Amino acid sequence: MITIATALLLASTGVSVLAQQGALAGKATAEAQQPYTENYRVQLRDPASGAIVGTPQALDAQGRFSFTSLETNRRYLVELFLVKENRVVCTEGPFQLTTTRVSLTDIDIDCGKKPLALWLLAAGAGTAAVIAIATRSASQ
Repeated sequence: MITIATALLLASTGVSVLAQQGALAGKATAEAQQPYTENYRVQLRDPASGAIVGTPQALDAQGRFSFTSLETNRRYLVELFLVKENRVVCTEGPFQLTTTRVSLTDIDIDCGKKPLALWLLAAGAGTAAVIAIATRSASQ
């Protein structure tokens, strides 16, 4: 009787055990140098506690990584780790997995890129400067 009640409870919530697992995947080719498989690992860190979550993974021959069976409703930092120097090269994130967003497969570890907000600010400043010059020239 308890087994039937448990099954009915799980069925009524619409939640399956498999739906609670997430995945993070992507590439690190902008920051890593070949041979990827020998020199680099990717690790996940919990931003709240600072603890490494799961087992660090080597990049594959194409500079890609993939973590599966991750908890949803949790945030993860993705770190590129250089094995020979025993140091973190770059950190991306945090990335939030939820029950409605269980996977992110296009993570690009590229810490040298400019955030979109900086590009928009620069473009706005350039536009304002052009308008100011055009307005000033027209009034003279």
